[in-house]
Amino acid sequence: MSKIRAKSVCLFRHNGRVLLAEGHDPVKDSHYLLPIGGGVDFGETSEAAAIREVKEEIGADAVDLTLLGISENVFEYNGKPGHEIVFVYEGLFADKAFYQQEVVHGVESNGMPIVMRWIDQTAVLSDAFTVFPNGIKGML
Repeated sequence: MSKIRAKSVCLFRHNGRVLLAEGHDPVKDSHYLLPIGGGVDFGETSEAAAIREVKEEIGADAVDLTLLGISENVFEYNGKPGHEIVFVYEGLFADKAFYQQEVVHGVESNGMPIVMRWIDQTAVLSDAFTVFPNGIKGML
């Protein structure tokens, strides 16, 4: 039996740009963008999960989080069905040096590398990019 997964993600914006990770579905051979984040652990708040995921994946401290909205996604990734409820936060970096990096490298919990880039928000809101979770463009 499949389960619904609770996730929490964090957006960072600076000077008209949004920091987003590059994603790829090998089965569909499709590319997309998404904010940093991951699963909410049992007993953990969605805000605490967003802060923890940012720290685990890119080694940064996220502060001053604001909940932008909640997204429900029913999807297929890598040939398998998925269903998730995603808490979408916006935050700030405690270390302002992250705003000066064009590319931010990190590592997923499964050991896969993460590549995040600052992308012009106007381009993100256009049809030029596919962005997940669903509804996130409306939250920007």
